[in-house]
Amino acid sequence: MPIYRPTPRPALRGTATMLPFGRSSPPMPQPQPTPTPRVANPPSAASLAQGAGGALTVTWAAPAIDSTHDAATGFNLQFSPAGVAAWTVVSGVTSPYILSGLAAGAAFDVQIQSSNPAGDSAWSVTSTLSTAAVGLSAPNVPAVGSVAPLPDGTTTKLIVSWTAPATDSTHGAATGFNLRYSPAGAGTWTTLSAVTSPYTLTGLSGATAIDVEIQATNAAASPSAWSATITGTTWGASVVPGNWTAAPSQVHGTSVAPAGGLQMTAAAAPTAVTGAAFAWSTSSSTVPTSGLIAALSDGQTNGWGQYLNAPATPGTYYVWMLAQGAGGATTGALVTSAITVS
Repeated sequence: MPIYRPTPRPALRGTATMLPFGRSSPPMPQPQPTPTPRVANPPSAASLAQGAGGALTVTWAAPAIDSTHDAATGFNLQFSPAGVAAWTVVSGVTSPYILSGLAAGAAFDVQIQSSNPAGDSAWSVTSTLSTAAVGLSAPNVPAVGSVAPLPDGTTTKLIVSWTAPATDSTHGAATGFNLRYSPAGAGTWTTLSAVTSPYTLTGLSGATAIDVEIQATNAAASPSAWSATITGTTWGASVVPGNWTAAPSQVHGTSVAPAGGLQMTAAAAPTAVTGAAFAWSTSSSTVPTSGLIAALSDGQTNGWGQYLNAPATPGTYYVWMLAQGAGGATTGALVTSAITVS
């Protein structure tokens, strides 16, 4: 007769399996579903504050997490001239962020966007602010062009010229200038406010080197730094016209009217005068170094003179009278008004 053996039942999932001697196994662990990444909420509207020149400082807070949005792990920023929607995107920014290089005195729209592994959020509500107007930030440092003695026959003056500095995103336009000067290397400055270029320093000593610096100002609380130091030296000899002077109109290639020549007086102040010269030039500001016509002592106290012709080519000229010291160096200068040579 066949032996009956019952068919074993399969173990139920998640239930204990009976083991020999009355023991049971623990329940089988169930796999958990992988969470689906969720984009972050967009940030609230950013706060904007004016920086120096054309800069804006942008500040924002991380958005809240909720049942449908994960945390933000990064941020993007976009900006545009106000109302234009011509957006420039800057990725991977952190708060606070400084937008620099913007036009001064102009309004800009700014929006912030959250990002995380799920992607990017919508852009935030627009924030709008104008950058600071030009002139509210200190100017750049000006550049001194020259510091030179005047060709007016004196030994106590220097003329200083400079150029206004450029404006940029962090420096406003200069609306004024200060000047300071000192005996060369001494650092004992005398400051003059609200000067304009060119500016003439007076009351100086002859044959003396003077340091000069320029500072730019505007409506900002602080001026620019002082410029690099430029040094000029006053003339060491004085020059005045003599009895023979040139008429304002001359005929080219002929003797100087009305006396046929020129005279001058060149006196030590304090540099000794060892010679003198005349020169025709088309410039009234640049001391001639060529085409000099040597003058001779004319028997008067500190007097020098020479017969000479007007230039060979018609035009507008100036006559220079030059005092000379050791080695023929120019130690004093006087230039006439314009002379028309026909």
